[in-house]
Amino acid sequence: MLSAQEANGALRGSVQDADFYVPIPAVSIQLEGTGYTTQTDDSGNFFINDLKPGQYTVLASAGGYIRERRADVVVSSGSVAEVSLGLTAEIVELDEFVVSSEELVDTNSTAAALTLRSEMKSFTDVLGAKFIAQTGASDASKLLAKTTGVNVADGKFVVVRGLNDRYNVVNLNSLRVPSSDPDRRAVALDLFPSAVIEDIRTSKTFVPDLNGESTGGTINIITKAVPDEDFVKFKAGTGYNTQSTGNDKFLSYKGGGTGMFGTADSRKLPDFIKGSSLPAMDGASRPDSPDRMFRQRVNNSLSPVMGTQEVSAPVDFTLEASMGHRGEFMGAPAGVTVALDYSKKYVYSDDDLVGRYQFDPSTGEVQVLKRLSTIRSGQETMRAGLLVAAGIEPDEDDEIVFTYFFNRIAEDRATLQEGLLDINQFAATDRDYRESLAYTERELKVWQLAGKHKSDINGKNLDVNWAVAYNQSSQLEPDHRFVRGILDLSNPVPNANGVVGIYRPVPGNPTVPEFQRLWRELHDENYSARLDVASDMFEGVDGEKVRVKFGGLLDYSDREYRADSFVYNRGAQNNEFPSLAKPGFPGATWGDVFLIGNQPVGVDLDGIPNNAPFNSVNQFNYLYRANGVEFYNASQMIAAGYAALEFDLGPSLNITLGGRVESTDIKIQSSPIYQYPDEFLRFALLSDIDRLGPDDTMRQLVNAAFNGDVAAQNDPRILARSRASIQEQHFLPAMSVNWDMTETMRVRSAISRTVARPSFKEMAPVVFLNVESGDLFVGNVDLEMSTIMNYDVRWEWFPSAGSLIGVSFFAKQIDKPIELSQESGTSGDVVRYVNTEKGSVYGLELEFQRDLSFITDELKHFAIGANYSYIQSQATRPEFVTTGTDSNGNPLTVPSLFGRSRRLQGQPDYIFNFNLTYDNPEFPLSYGAFLNVTGPQLYAVGGRPEDPDVFQEPFTTLDLGVTYRMTKNSRVSLRAQNVLNAELTRYYNNQGKPTYSTRKTGIGFSLSMTVDW
Repeated sequence: MLSAQEANGALRGSVQDADFYVPIPAVSIQLEGTGYTTQTDDSGNFFINDLKPGQYTVLASAGGYIRERRADVVVSSGSVAEVSLGLTAEIVELDEFVVSSEELVDTNSTAAALTLRSEMKSFTDVLGAKFIAQTGASDASKLLAKTTGVNVADGKFVVVRGLNDRYNVVNLNSLRVPSSDPDRRAVALDLFPSAVIEDIRTSKTFVPDLNGESTGGTINIITKAVPDEDFVKFKAGTGYNTQSTGNDKFLSYKGGGTGMFGTADSRKLPDFIKGSSLPAMDGASRPDSPDRMFRQRVNNSLSPVMGTQEVSAPVDFTLEASMGHRGEFMGAPAGVTVALDYSKKYVYSDDDLVGRYQFDPSTGEVQVLKRLSTIRSGQETMRAGLLVAAGIEPDEDDEIVFTYFFNRIAEDRATLQEGLLDINQFAATDRDYRESLAYTERELKVWQLAGKHKSDINGKNLDVNWAVAYNQSSQLEPDHRFVRGILDLSNPVPNANGVVGIYRPVPGNPTVPEFQRLWRELHDENYSARLDVASDMFEGVDGEKVRVKFGGLLDYSDREYRADSFVYNRGAQNNEFPSLAKPGFPGATWGDVFLIGNQPVGVDLDGIPNNAPFNSVNQFNYLYRANGVEFYNASQMIAAGYAALEFDLGPSLNITLGGRVESTDIKIQSSPIYQYPDEFLRFALLSDIDRLGPDDTMRQLVNAAFNGDVAAQNDPRILARSRASIQEQHFLPAMSVNWDMTETMRVRSAISRTVARPSFKEMAPVVFLNVESGDLFVGNVDLEMSTIMNYDVRWEWFPSAGSLIGVSFFAKQIDKPIELSQESGTSGDVVRYVNTEKGSVYGLELEFQRDLSFITDELKHFAIGANYSYIQSQATRPEFVTTGTDSNGNPLTVPSLFGRSRRLQGQPDYIFNFNLTYDNPEFPLSYGAFLNVTGPQLYAVGGRPEDPDVFQEPFTTLDLGVTYRMTKNSRVSLRAQNVLNAELTRYYNNQGKPTYSTRKTGIGFSLSMTVDW
């Protein structure tokens, strides 16, 4: 062994600026074709030991410099080879609009990521590959939660500087990605697994080449592309959740689960049902009735399972694989990268809460408890993804890359609720009872072709970047099943099976039926193209360089949404379910026994004989449409052009001036608003004045249209409520100033105007039922776009390689902000988005990141990162709220009960992130701890004068990780996520602070092994 080690050699080197002969720190050094990598220290030096004798090719790369290759570096046995490299700075500086030559930037190290950030003139954060590996985060949403001023809502949607997802843009390789979630305008970030991410760049200021919605920030996810060298990587892991794994109480249902790659195809609505109106059944008592036989065919084609069952939850697991190859194609350098990702995860909770109330119009306090239920839930999640990137470099400064990205996420969720009810309508022993079986499958496909080209014309640079993309996204919710009833516990005597209580139906005709099945599907297509041209062909009056940039964007989206909603009849007489004893067979619920009577003779369901007491010839439960097919068709065209000038005023002051013209054309056509049998649903789609006021004209029109009055159906006022459109043009100016106080200290400032658009679903006049919460979401055709003025200033100091101290101030003035509104009602809560008159956001950000060598050299392998964002937001409530008009057309108003001022919806008061890592190349163990604290925030605005706002309490997460390097090419990682298992609590913000909802997801542990070569 000693002789073998003595036979090896070493390589010592230095890297300096080729023009100014100063050392360059944090340069990434790679020996091509091997696994050896390192980086230069503060003096620009590096050292690689234990090299086998032979010839090596050294590759040096750093942000802002042209890559340098040195071939035929010879390492001899028992000696140290020397190499000196000079890097030439890019002739064109990185500017605030686009990261020039970003393919040359190595963000594997934290130092390199900070170097990239320091060279940008916009307010940008960069999460590099090394940070991604240290966090152990599984996807982009969990990574971004570690960024200054960023938190993630609902585990998917980014909130930047307290501005929710609509004010932020998600790009994939600098092109906008359409949303696959109908509930949001923004992209669900859990679609992007960390296995395919090279780095993530968050730009917090708008500049003219960014999308006009970049108020909070633009998230640019850079995927792995053409590799510098061949590589293969494989990772396998397993996970354990304290609430879920091995728990025999995990909720699912017969036929449930996500399967290998999703089960939407097997759950889809049969065409013969989809095309049928399912009218009322004639001759129901005759078994040979054609209608009854058709109904039997319908029932036989659908799963009879309506209720939950308890199973044991398996362990979580993850598989990742990637490979890259670099070679030549038609004589030019080329390469390909392929990455695969697959995972399954299980989450169970048995003590979540949901509460809904009726509030006193005079005080805003709870008048009636409508329900307060405990929720048990089990959710299985499958994610499968594929990335293929292939590129060619026809010339030294040219590149063309094709990227294909596919991701599918399937979620199967079963819930069981039981809780208190309104004592004015129900007995004290009555309990609200709900079961829900909900399967959702989201899919995103992206095809991108992009090119980057550089030319030198008479010593002047011309950069041309272009990209085109075609995207498909979808969300399918096939056969969402819902059961609702009353659990009567008045008789404490057990039945023959030892079970206490009986089920009975909800009295009257409830807005949310007792037995319901939903099929919902959404399909999006998106086409986009952009062109960016930059040149320094012009000079200022004093000979200083003037950089000109201009370009344009076309982005077209088309959406088709359809919902088929069905309910079952209410028993043998088609009017009332009989009361039923709680089933005695193991794990069965009312949802299980409901359809037993439909089973053919001799067929059992979960071992239950079909001659159970509930089975009866007279008890035939047939399916019929709750209302007509719900649909909306929508399109959006965004056309934009921009131009900007960047010039220097002296050696340390840089100014950029520019503007963007952006045109918006949104059109939506929906199914008729009058088709709903339930009056509450019909009226929920009217405007606030029509819905809340005493003037009955619109109500009478809607009722007449529902009853078949053709004149009412064609009334322009009714037709207008089924259409929505926005056609607007906006000029979005932007100005930024960058002052280099010293070589390591910079002040940046910016002012700009941006916009925010409503989503298709927020505008479409269609009812969306959330069967788990019981809330009804309705579109608002009156929604308008928001305009925002943005003010930013930041001071940054980079005292050494890999370190940063920063202070930022920002302010946003929003005209007509779009906010979520929650309105309490006797028939169910109505959720919609509304425009508020004015809003504002002010904030302070503090950031610190560096290793601890400034304390003592023994701590140089420890690194600390911390950032704190303090955010104040405000929206103005009207002093009086208009509820309608009197007979003379004069407005009727009532005073606001909760003051004139409040927070903006979705804006937390503060965000704090802290991370501590240890990484010593000479020691096999590395560690990391990552803490996130998100302050209180307004979750939903009260919809009526008496409805209090819904607030979310502060929420804290802590993740821990340790990695052990077994060999040069393999490592094992142990992670603990959500260690504190904090409860996410939301409440109504009145004096009593009654519960809106609570949720806990458990502590997750994962063990993984990674091998690369």
